[in-house]
This record gives sequence, C-alpha cells and structure tokens, in this order.
Amino acid sequence: MNAQELILGRLLPVAAAIAVFWIVYRLLFTNSNRIKFNRFYILASIVIAFLLPFLGIIIGNGSPQMLSFKQNIFGEITLNEVILAGDANANLPETATQNYNIWQFIAIVYFIGVGISLLLLMFKLLKIFLLIVKSPKEKYGSYTAVFTGKEQGSFSFLSYAFFPDQSIDKEIVRHEISHISHRHSWDIVFVEVIMVLQWFNPFIYMLKRELQCVHEYQADRDVVNAGVNKRDYMMLILQQCTAVDFSRISNNFSLILTKKRIKMITMSEKTKGLWWRLLVTLPVLAVMLVANTNATAKEQLAENNSEAKVVTDAIKEVQQSKDSIYENPEVMPVFPGGDAAMIEFLQKNMVYPENAKKKGITGKVFVGFVVEANGSITDVKVLRGFDKECDAEAVRLVKLMPKWKPGSDKGKPVRVSFVMPFNFKL
Repeated sequence: MNAQELILGRLLPVAAAIAVFWIVYRLLFTNSNRIKFNRFYILASIVIAFLLPFLGIIIGNGSPQMLSFKQNIFGEITLNEVILAGDANANLPETATQNYNIWQFIAIVYFIGVGISLLLLMFKLLKIFLLIVKSPKEKYGSYTAVFTGKEQGSFSFLSYAFFPDQSIDKEIVRHEISHISHRHSWDIVFVEVIMVLQWFNPFIYMLKRELQCVHEYQADRDVVNAGVNKRDYMMLILQQCTAVDFSRISNNFSLILTKKRIKMITMSEKTKGLWWRLLVTLPVLAVMLVANTNATAKEQLAENNSEAKVVTDAIKEVQQSKDSIYENPEVMPVFPGGDAAMIEFLQKNMVYPENAKKKGITGKVFVGFVVEANGSITDVKVLRGFDKECDAEAVRLVKLMPKWKPGSDKGKPVRVSFVMPFNFKL
C-alpha cells in the first residue's frame, strides 16, 4: 500500500465515518438517558468506522456482480488478476512526480503525529503509574484506594480509585467504584489508542468527550440507585465541579458538563423514541458502507454492455469451434508451483512498455488461452485490451509460461481454456 492509498483509502474514510457517527449521536442520542445503549453506540461506532473500508473491499470483491463477472462472463476458470506495476516515477510528467512526493510528505507528517501522540499517551500512563507507586494505598475488596495527598479531584483508573485523603465523602467513593465496576477505564484506553491513529481528526476527541459524559451519567445513576438522596447528591456534584482533572485517560468525578449530569439524574428512567432513532441510523450506515465499497467489482465488470458482449462472444467462439476444450474438468491444470509461483513468474518477466510508461497509460487486458493435454500453452489471444503494446506484452507473458501440469477428466488428460486478467499499473 502506497502513501496515497493509505491516506485516501484508509485514514480519511475512517475519519469521515467517525465524523458521521458523532453527528448522528449528537442529533439523536446525546440527550437520551439510555446510558448503556449510548455507551455501546459510541464504542461500536468507532469499531465500525475502522471496519468499513475493509468491509467495502470484501463486499466489492465478493459481490454478486463480481461473481457473475467471473462465472457467467468468463466461466468458473477465470484466473486471479495479475497486477503488473511499472516504475511510477520513470518518464512521468513532472507534476505526477510532484503529486507523488506530496503524498509521501503527508504520510511522513501523519506518522510523526502518530509518534508524538503515542509518546503523550505513554506519558499519561506513566504519570498514573508513578502516582500509584509513590502514594499510600489500601485494598478494599474489588478496588484499591490510592491517597495522593494532593489538591485534586477524585478519579479512577482500572482497579484503582484515587482520593486526596481518607476523609473523602462516601458518595464520591461509590461513584468511583461504579467507574471501576463498569470498566470505564478500558473504554478510555481504547479510545486513546484510536486517537493515536486518528490524531488529526477532531471528531474522535468529541466522541471521547461524549463517552466520558456517558461514564459519568452511569456512575451517577448507580449512586442514586443505591438510595442516596438526589438533592444532596446534586449539591455534592456542584461542590466538586471545580476539581482539577488529573488525567484525561482517567475517569474523573467532575466534568465540565455538570449541568447535564444534574439534568440526567432528574430525568425519568426511560426515554421514548429509541427505536425510531435506531431506524434512522440504518440508512446512514448503509450509505457509508456503499461509499466505502471497493470499486474492484465495477472496475472489472465490462465498462458497458457492448464490451461485455464482445468478451462473451469471444469465449463462446472458442468453445464452439473447439468442442474438445473443457471448461470445468474434474482436475484443473496447475502452473508449476501453483498460483503464487505463476504470479511471481509473470511479474518477474514483465517489461512495462516504454511508450505506455511515458504517456502514463494504465488499464486491463483480458487474455484467453488453452492449456493442452500435454501442458503446453496454445491459442493465446486478447479478448479485450486497451493499448497495443500492453496487449502484446500480456500475450508475450502468457506464451512465455512453461508447461503446466495438465488437467484431466475421468482420468484422461484434456484441453482446458482459461482467461487471465492483467492489470497494468504505474
């Protein structure tokens, strides 16, 4: 994968998907008190955003159109596409070389940002680790209390709850225990890792902020459900709102959105309209999936019906004129060493035509040929081409192949026809 494919094919589609998921969340779910669902939505949206480009590739390559193309147009013995890549910088116009270098520069900047973000994340973790090591601690069942002795708000990380001293209010303790029991820290660590990869994307930071709000709502609900007076607890939240956030990867008792926390506490247990909101997200998800679908299937389909007919007629002509050619024998012919060895052989012996390289010509050639009963290659012809020199090079490569291990049907060696797509790329 080159720099341009990394940026345009992976990073930007993921960033765009995260942005869409954040917008949907803000419009439909941010004021809902279905806290468990909201947490699931945020985490799932990040995972789906990263999977969409890969799902697009799978769907594009395995779509009914692709299968139809391989099985109906070319039969079931169309070989995998062989990519023949030429030197992208050789004899190209100056602007093309400059564009290539621009993408390289962008990739370098991206990886520098990844490195810096990773160092910052490690620094945050190190600060918490040193605080755990240096501070007095006390084990309480499922969590360990760490008494920092510092003027800062209470917070939690993994199985550790951090308090200024032992005189902390019991409701605050319950709040931090809730964070620990729900494993909120793992959510934050996960998002922080994603932020390293998407450091340039402001929407991932916004999604993290929404997730932290959901964590606070969930911990507040647990405290209130334990029998604490709502009014007293809301007053405690107001008292804590000036606390300093020690670490952004910890769950802090006090967030900036104290007003929303109080509003969420006073809301009824359930919010109506969740199902229709979910239904609204389905077409959004479908659109994003289609947008990320790899174009391979469309590219390999004939560009119009007439071209598809030309290829189909060519194959039918071969099959009708030579009825002794098998389309799907019991045992298929095999290139010496298998498909991987065949692709390696073709790529090693390929010579990208100079004129095509100078003009920046790229495209696909479909070559038909027959593997004889003795394994030799005959009847090599271009079924569909795009450039005379590239077509000739594809034919030359097929004719250059050594004898195959012949196919057989009912124990008898037979002749088998094949189609091989060649993709000339710079």
